[in-house]
Amino acid sequence: MIYVGIDMQVERKLGGGLIITLIVVTLVILAYSVITSSLSSLLELYSMDTPVSLLVITLGWIISALRLKLLFESSMKGITLPLIDSLAIRLIGGLTANITPSSIGGEPGRAYYLSRRTGVDTVKSYALVIYEVYYDVLAVNIIGAFLSVKYLPLSTPVLLVSLFMSFSWLSISLKIVRAGRNMPSGPDAAPRWIPGFMRKHFNKLYAMYLDFASSYSEMASRISLGKKALLWLLTILYHTIWGVAALPFIHVFNVDAVVKVVEAYFIMQSFSSLPTPGGSGAAEYGLSIVLDPSVVVKYRVVYYYYGIVAGLISLIIYDNKLRRWVSWVLH
Repeated sequence: MIYVGIDMQVERKLGGGLIITLIVVTLVILAYSVITSSLSSLLELYSMDTPVSLLVITLGWIISALRLKLLFESSMKGITLPLIDSLAIRLIGGLTANITPSSIGGEPGRAYYLSRRTGVDTVKSYALVIYEVYYDVLAVNIIGAFLSVKYLPLSTPVLLVSLFMSFSWLSISLKIVRAGRNMPSGPDAAPRWIPGFMRKHFNKLYAMYLDFASSYSEMASRISLGKKALLWLLTILYHTIWGVAALPFIHVFNVDAVVKVVEAYFIMQSFSSLPTPGGSGAAEYGLSIVLDPSVVVKYRVVYYYYGIVAGLISLIIYDNKLRRWVSWVLH
């Protein structure tokens, strides 16, 4: 399936969501800075600490793109995904995640562009990115749950959220895999508990779910245990690197400092699973459990706005590139 371009209505909604979320996140950061008397720390962003942090964040994105490439080529046999395309798709997904509730998201954006670039069916693309984010959610929340125990009672909300997210994603993933492996047959495959007058309308939606479940289950079974282990390793690696990106702002470079910023990152990400715009409020709270307010402000600004700026640049360049590519293919 080939798309000619983004629907104008989708573009307007994306732009509107971006503006609203940017306003909310910016106001929350400013309010946090005033409350914690760390507003002056924003001026410290004009130093070499910021480009160093940006370089580390970029390294994390490249490794995340490598993971997407590995996952795609392992599950879609015979189709390659160049690393540069994988990076652009990841960054566009990051932009989507940063303007929607919770910091873990962006699946629709990644699925849309993955389908456009490779020609893979939309349902299969969406199943792939949901399977991809499964690694992120479990890694972030399981590690976040273990680390939050260390900072009780302040981290009690983080522990509750991370345990809930881990259990939910594990159980839902198992149910989807089970549904994909045991697909019912026949035109009326809806569950028996659906009332008769609703079955006609429900069957179409249920068929779409089964199609998704089949793709998800097939994808999970195609990837070898060795590749899955590598996917887990890459997931933990790039999240750890994103945590290390806060290190330049504390001006201490030793093992204890590295452990501290990485703990702060995983606690932030797990608590940012809460449905707030761009993780606003949740991210600041999670980071504050471990880091000083001045470091929280600087890292939050650099990490969040990197995703916005890099995502927007990728969206503009990559969408134009795909338009030219589709035009060339069609002619």
